[in-house]
Amino acid sequence: MDIDREQISYIIGQRIYTFRTQKKLSQEALAFESEIHPAYLGRVERGEKCPTIETLYKISKGLKIPLHELLDVSIEVKPTNIEAFHRIQTAMQCLSEEESVEIAEIVEKMISFKYHQT
Repeated sequence: MDIDREQISYIIGQRIYTFRTQKKLSQEALAFESEIHPAYLGRVERGEKCPTIETLYKISKGLKIPLHELLDVSIEVKPTNIEAFHRIQTAMQCLSEEESVEIAEIVEKMISFKYHQT
């Protein structure tokens, strides 16, 4: 499986987010434990930044997990409903209010269609 830089940044960011939420840590708490800036941690979780191995090591220490577990992208971390909502919310941040409403209407129609099939 070939993974490019953007994909690996996104996958690692999602793994960090998943481990952090499983441990019920806020971004600020994990950033403090990892000795990195909370805004930078947010960008890493969203896949906007590709952290160095040193930063990943700090984050793994903050999460209290081995670095290899954080980096093992062959193990798929199943997203929870909360994580799925977070991904949608993050993706929609760049949309206008009108576009957000349109997306909400599409989702409502999809759900309605799913539950009204015979």
